[in-house]
Amino acid sequence: AEAEAEAGLPEAVTEVEPGDLVLLGPGVPHEYRLCPAVVTKVAERHCTVVVLNSEQRIAVGECWPGFRDIAMVENRMLRLGTRVVVQGMQGQRTQRLNGFSGVVSLHPKQGHPTFVCKPSAPGQPQLTICVCFDDPEAAGERSALIEPRFLQPYDEAVQKMSNSLGDVMVRVASLMSPQFC
Repeated sequence: AEAEAEAGLPEAVTEVEPGDLVLLGPGVPHEYRLCPAVVTKVAERHCTVVVLNSEQRIAVGECWPGFRDIAMVENRMLRLGTRVVVQGMQGQRTQRLNGFSGVVSLHPKQGHPTFVCKPSAPGQPQLTICVCFDDPEAAGERSALIEPRFLQPYDEAVQKMSNSLGDVMVRVASLMSPQFC
């Protein structure tokens, strides 16, 4: 790595795992340069990625960059074993999952990450992540395939909830008159 830095070469990214969202660098086919991608497999010196559209939702291609060809790892939240919370789902059948926590898991048939084609867009595989819920009985199912845009890191969700509760406590305290204290 030191010799690469002295020669002015970019340092190779060496720590990627399936699920990592990366930005592709100059060594990939020119149509994929500076495009977002998700890592699907990792080998000794390279990985397999599915190139995503600019919204990081739809698969638009696949390539096999060497680690040196990855400009940066943008997000590691989709790695297997990561705790997440579902937030922001608005569909009639899916909004009930908001607030449930779980773990990013290997889908039994499709692996990790997964891609699904909706009937409304058959030629556009959409990136999804299998989440096994902490409380499957309350969630109504053991697991679900969820788009990453509806997942939040568990620690971040807990911090936001803690901040919200603190704000509520301050408001309640300000509403209470001194005669009740």
